[in-house]
Amino acid sequence: MGICISTIEVVDDAVNDFLDRQSRYYKESKQAKEYLAKKNASAAANGYDSSHINAVLQSDISPIYPSLPNAAQQYHCRNVYDGDTLTLGDNGSRVRLLGIDTPEIKEKQPFALEAKEYTKKYCHEKDIWLTFAETGGMENEKNKDHYGRLLAFIWVELNDDSNSTPAKRGKRPRQTSSNSQFLCINEGLIATGLAHAYSPSKSKKVHNHDKLLGLQKLARLHKRGQWKEYKDYDAIVTPTGGAFHKTCKNNKKGSTTSSDCKFLARSKSLSLIKVSEAYDKGLHPCRNCFG
Repeated sequence: MGICISTIEVVDDAVNDFLDRQSRYYKESKQAKEYLAKKNASAAANGYDSSHINAVLQSDISPIYPSLPNAAQQYHCRNVYDGDTLTLGDNGSRVRLLGIDTPEIKEKQPFALEAKEYTKKYCHEKDIWLTFAETGGMENEKNKDHYGRLLAFIWVELNDDSNSTPAKRGKRPRQTSSNSQFLCINEGLIATGLAHAYSPSKSKKVHNHDKLLGLQKLARLHKRGQWKEYKDYDAIVTPTGGAFHKTCKNNKKGSTTSSDCKFLARSKSLSLIKVSEAYDKGLHPCRNCFG
């Protein structure tokens, strides 16, 4: 007697679901899959290739979460300045997104406007939630950079049509439905190829640094955003530096370890590395070399 294929598929789904339930991340996985199904349906309707979205949401590094972090505090976004900077509505505090760097609008860098539009879409004149690297929130000076900007992770509720009433400063997260999902904007920008992971130094890294690097690599492999036309090339690194630098090309020898960068003037132990490898190691472009 033959076995119906649809029956096998149902059994397989039941087994897979049982195995998924044994994972401590079952809830996150389940909600990510539900969100993925909705995104696929929308993408198919618009003729969009959703392979990258699938890869991200089906991985264990999805930027979408089933709940907010316990320390998250709610604010209202008044304005989005660029991809990684926005202003809060209550006291005008400026917030710099932590752990990432987006292209500069003033420098007219490629995808700077796209990065701004991404952040604006989710944050402009909407409620957002902030979490910080250090305890104490915005009152702790360690959560600010040397410009006085707050350094934070930004969270938004997905598919929230009621997000219009400005929140009071520092209010605890309002009640959300059991089906709520939250996007970490910092991670989302990396996942869409509109930002790269950034740490001021090798010793000062955010808690999700490895996750940001994983999302960055996926975006590069799938040629999303600023990685669309990316072609690998050589760069210069130092043993302890957190950045990679431009090389001086030699027509006969190709790339060399000579550089015009002022930050390398006294450096002796220089080596060549592929930029893709540098990014995977968590290094960022030197702002003196690349602007």
